[in-house]
Amino acid sequence: MVINFLYCIDFPKKSDNVEKPDQIRGWLICSNRIINIVIPETLKDNYRLEYGSPRPDVAKFFRGFPGNDECGYIISSNNEPFNLQQNFFLDVEVDIFRGKTKKLRIALDLSATSIQDIEVDDDEKNILAKTNKIEEKFVNSLKKHPWITVRMDITNKCNLHCIMCHYKEEEIYSKPAKNITADQLKHQLKDIAPFVSNIMLSCGFEPLMSKHFPDIVTMLNDNFPHIEIDLCTNGMLLNSKARKVFIEKNISHVILSFDGVTKQTLEKIRVGADYGKIIGNIMALRDLKLKYKRNLPTMFMDFVLMNSNIHEAPLFVQLCAALGIEIIDFRHLVGNIFFNEHEEMLSNNREKYNYFRKLIIAESKKFNIKVRLPEPFDTAAIWTPENIPTVDLSDFNSVQPDIQTEEIVNPIERIHHNGKESDFPFLSEASCLRPFNEIMIIDQEKILPCSYYSDAMGLLDENNTLYSIFFSERYQKVRRKKLLSRFDHNCLNCPIRLNLLPTDVVV
Repeated sequence: MVINFLYCIDFPKKSDNVEKPDQIRGWLICSNRIINIVIPETLKDNYRLEYGSPRPDVAKFFRGFPGNDECGYIISSNNEPFNLQQNFFLDVEVDIFRGKTKKLRIALDLSATSIQDIEVDDDEKNILAKTNKIEEKFVNSLKKHPWITVRMDITNKCNLHCIMCHYKEEEIYSKPAKNITADQLKHQLKDIAPFVSNIMLSCGFEPLMSKHFPDIVTMLNDNFPHIEIDLCTNGMLLNSKARKVFIEKNISHVILSFDGVTKQTLEKIRVGADYGKIIGNIMALRDLKLKYKRNLPTMFMDFVLMNSNIHEAPLFVQLCAALGIEIIDFRHLVGNIFFNEHEEMLSNNREKYNYFRKLIIAESKKFNIKVRLPEPFDTAAIWTPENIPTVDLSDFNSVQPDIQTEEIVNPIERIHHNGKESDFPFLSEASCLRPFNEIMIIDQEKILPCSYYSDAMGLLDENNTLYSIFFSERYQKVRRKKLLSRFDHNCLNCPIRLNLLPTDVVV
């Protein structure tokens, strides 16, 4: 049985400049109900413990932990100050099952400056041996079936200032430009490439803003032909030159971000966008695929669901069908570092989302187009439609495809045979597969197993590569947690866990 502890030291922090404090303050919670906490016999003459002070801040953030509202502690010295370079031990008695308890000894790292987790397992040696075998099998399977998706931004610039995006903030858009070159990316990929199936060239910025985009795509085709190239774009720069690259250089998947049916709605949300230009560019890409009998790039549409546009979502399905879109990814507005709540969030109008969700599904069946949708919100409330704005396709029907002025040369479609989930059946019990098949590069240097994971696995530099970080003990520890379905506090803000992002095709 795995028992999880989380703790944090509020005092002293490094900023307090206290070398030998006579008191330690913080909070401690456990996945099992805590019966008692005491200082070990060998230490109780020198220190005393007070546990159970109110911590509503912890209870609000760490829901589901028993006793999370009264988990504050103070450990005071009777005569000997604390050594911040050593661990401090506590004996904890926890409830196991129906009154059966277990006494455990845990160690607090007094030098820690962030939330720490402790895992205690009755069968730790066997569990470790089992997970090590799975890790070895995972690595061997990766050699045969490349399965990792590398997600990154090749630039930190965008041409829009969308109302729900971090890029609308001055401290983001005013940063100096950082554009990765083809040679830099080639160097980063060289050792991890045999294990990689896909590379996503955009996550939070506009990839077509980079002057290196054509060279990067060419380099990937020439040096790593087995890797599928994906990207997300707002479509404003999907002009004739860009479309030529898409068709000639085997772009596999393109996600097009578009959040409305009408010109007014789209341009209000995506500040700086030109409705007609974007639609015309997408039409032209659709027509090029038809002309050259191409299946690629697979065209996805990404629609952020909000209070102000959800009434247009059902008709959006018909618009996408006309554009040759294969899958529509409907997702809720997710908070970021600049806001946790936003007036556009449907999490504050749950019954409204549930109402339109049914209409979206009906339209997807009617037009035979796949959609991904978050699950319905758990609410018994019924939304009654009143004064819903009338929506039609008149803005869309007035747009003509952009003219393709760049000649397409030798468009040869490449077929890829990379790994898929079924090649890794031994991971079927993992609670999340992202630490197994994703590498997220933030700011072109910080490595995460997922964009929402709160702890970095390492930094790219002359001593650390994508390969060394992905196969490091730190990354493996995250994979072990997912295999054992253990709690991971770094995943508390996961929008999939919070039902804000879709995971499966609904229709």
